[in-house]
Amino acid sequence: MGIIEIIAIAIGLGLDAMSVSAAVGVRWHGPRQKFRLAWHMGLFQFLMPVTGFLVGGTLAGLVDRFGSYIAAGLVFAVAAKMLCEALKRPPGVGEDAPAPSAGPADSGGSRRDPTRGFSLVALSVATSLDALVVGFSLGLKGADNIVWPSLVIGVTAAAMSLTGVAVGRRLGTRFGKPAEIAGAVVLMLLAVSFLVW
Repeated sequence: MGIIEIIAIAIGLGLDAMSVSAAVGVRWHGPRQKFRLAWHMGLFQFLMPVTGFLVGGTLAGLVDRFGSYIAAGLVFAVAAKMLCEALKRPPGVGEDAPAPSAGPADSGGSRRDPTRGFSLVALSVATSLDALVVGFSLGLKGADNIVWPSLVIGVTAAAMSLTGVAVGRRLGTRFGKPAEIAGAVVLMLLAVSFLVW
């Protein structure tokens, strides 16, 4: 497989990561949040093709059958959580001033930040399931080495994720809370798109 083909596949796979990062980046766009999003999106996009290549048809077949439902459910759950937080948050409260916490586990607003914990893993898995099938396909085509294409896919996803956060930040800075609500709605539509296309 040539480099042009690998890059084209990487960009196609990275579009979901960029969309999700843009929606999240409307409010959560600090240096650590950028790093966490880019690192996890890139890491999962790297690992999934390798896994598909090594594990083969059984896992890829299951992903083909149920992957869209899993991805839709994970993304929709995170989007619903983001929407609830955006609607509850008082106007003028920024990312560095989280809504009042309900207890010690909430201190610092970490539960609300989708770039941490389960939400981050859920988004990373949901946006990289297609890469699992790509890895299996490359194995069927007799690719000699899955590491090089997977690296390109992972690095591309990380770069596109950073681009998405930058776009989201601009929208958030300009439009504030309405942009946060729109970001959550975009994630919900992305979740629905997993089931439609």
